Parts: sequence; C-alpha cells; structure tokens
Amino acid sequence: MDELTRLRQELHRNPEVSGKERATAKRIRFYLNRYKPDELFTGIAGEGMAAVFNTLKPGPTTLFRCDMDALPIDEAISKPYSSSVPGVAHVCGHDGHMAIVSGLASSIRENPITKGKVILFYQPEEENGQGAEKSIHRLTELNLMPDYAFAIHNMPKYPLGSIVLPNNVFASASKGVILKLFGKESHAAYPEMGINPALAIASIIQGLHNLTNDNKFSDFVLLTIIHVRLGEVAFGTSPGYGEIMVTLRSVADSDMNVLYKKSVELAQEIGATHELTVEVSITDSFPAALCDSKMIEMVRGVGLEQNRLIFNLDKPNRWSEDFAHFTLKGPSVIFGLGIGENSAELHSPDYDFPDEAIEHGVNILDAIITKHNR
Repeated sequence: MDELTRLRQELHRNPEVSGKERATAKRIRFYLNRYKPDELFTGIAGEGMAAVFNTLKPGPTTLFRCDMDALPIDEAISKPYSSSVPGVAHVCGHDGHMAIVSGLASSIRENPITKGKVILFYQPEEENGQGAEKSIHRLTELNLMPDYAFAIHNMPKYPLGSIVLPNNVFASASKGVILKLFGKESHAAYPEMGINPALAIASIIQGLHNLTNDNKFSDFVLLTIIHVRLGEVAFGTSPGYGEIMVTLRSVADSDMNVLYKKSVELAQEIGATHELTVEVSITDSFPAALCDSKMIEMVRGVGLEQNRLIFNLDKPNRWSEDFAHFTLKGPSVIFGLGIGENSAELHSPDYDFPDEAIEHGVNILDAIITKHNR
C-alpha cells in the first residue's frame, strides 16, 4: 500500500479542477504503465482514461469508475502533501478514489482475471456534472460500455472500512437553474422611466421557497437560492437586469421534473406581471443515482464475507453524483466506504482522505472482480 499512498498524496499535492485534469491523467498513466494493461485508452471526454485488462475469453465486462477532479476551495490542512495550487484542493476525496481504483491494476497482475474483461475508468469533470455523460458517449464509440459498472464514494462519519449501501437511490438528483430577468435601465432619480427587476426578484425568491411545500411531490425535494444579482453598483442608476441562481434537489427524477417546471413557470409568470423578459438556462445537472438491487446485494455479500460493518442509508444522500448517468445505462451501483467517524465533512476546507482507507477500498473492489472475472 505504500505505493498507493504515495500516489494518493502526489495527486493531492497537485489538484486540478473539472476540465483541467491533464497533469492528473499524466500521473495516472505513469502509474498504470508499470502494470501493463492490455489496452489503455486516453483522451476520453477530455482527460479521461480506460485501462482494460482483457482475457479474450467469454465473460462479463466489469467497469470500476473513479473521478479525477478537485474543487475550487482553499484547504486548511497542513501536511507535507498539502495542495500546491492556491484555491484548489481535493476536499471531496477523488484522490482517494483514484488510488483505490489504481490499486486494482496491481491486484489483477498478481491474481489475473480468467474470463471477460475489467476496465479501470478514470473520469474527468465529475464535480460540474458533465464528465459521465460525455464519457458514456465515448465509451460506447470505443465498444467499452460494461455489463456491470461500480463506483465507490468515501463517506465521513462512518467507521473506517465499513460499507454504506443505498436501499435504491444513493445520491439525489440536482439541477442548477439560472433565471435571467431583463427590464429597462433608467436614471435612479426617475425609476418610473425604466423597468427595475427588484420587486420581481423578491417575489420569485419567495415563491420558489414556497414551491417545496407543494403536496405534488412523492419524496424529498429541496430548493436552495445560491446567488442573486441586481444590476451594477451605481447609485445613480435604476438597474434593468437581474439574475437568480437556484439549486434544485430531489430523490426522484420525476419530482425533479415537476420542481423544475414549476420553478420556470413561476419565474415567467411573475416576470410577465412586471413586464420583464425571462430567460432560463440549466447547469450542473445530475440525475438521481438509482442503483441495481442485485448489485447492491452483491456488495453486501462481499461486506459480510470480509466481516465488515454494513450500514443502510435511511435516505439517499442529499448531494449528487454524476455516476448516476451510468446507472441509467445498465446494471450499476455506487456505494459508500466509511473513512472514520472523526473525518471532516466532504467539501470542507479541513477534509483530507485518510490513506488507511485505500486498502479497504481495494480489497472490496478486488473481491467484486473475483466474483465476476476470476
């Protein structure tokens, strides 16, 4: 595990945000070349890579996906391997995810697969929700879409090495919605000569908050205003432009469709009342990660065989995961790996993936390889 620890710390020291994972990919390629996969596909959806171990014998294609990108957050830890990039850090644990999946290259060389193929897939652009969908398109072109896809996500506050399983949905759907309101600027001394979006913005925000109280939803929904803008800082001007950014979340994709539709209709109705033009755009869109029930039970079986603590999520995680796009395409599961009760929360400045969790992750995924491909 010393080699994987060094890899994880080197990745942590050199984080890259979504769409910029070039040096990360280079480091992973250098590591993988030691274990000589049968094929190595690069440039997938940007800097993504697929290391393929192929027996050329009948059997399933099993894919293990990890994410490559870091977040635009200043970290607060002080370690020899702390981020060398100001304002960027691996505070979601993707460095740990990459180390775990990379460990499978070594385990396959030591204990070769005997049927089918195994794909170690390194996916870019998870945090912005764009990587998985683009990756699936390219994997399809390369004839690399799997029969089974697995992903692991570290879970703070759970005992080290434990397994955290969904009942069905692991992570919620989410959608970033940008509402742009266009009116007419005027002199601040004559606001009646223009169309100021201020009152419409206030009404839209109030209305959006009330939407989640609607009894038309089947399960958990959440709406969070994350940014509001009204004109520029110019005390002599009554602004003619406003903007609201809101994140929608739901457990069920059907509820997301309803929440999005209602949000847009509300903004357009209020905008029309105030003689504003409303434009709507979407960003950071994630479907719900609905997992295959048989694969959930396979992972549970591995946990029982390895005498691990197993936890069942009472409710899906509120945060989102773009591995959900894989769950829409075929039998897939994403599950949690406990990294310790005292671990900092994901996306917090003092988060740091614990190196001692790497071996647990490798052992769990390697056992899945044994069930499918050995």
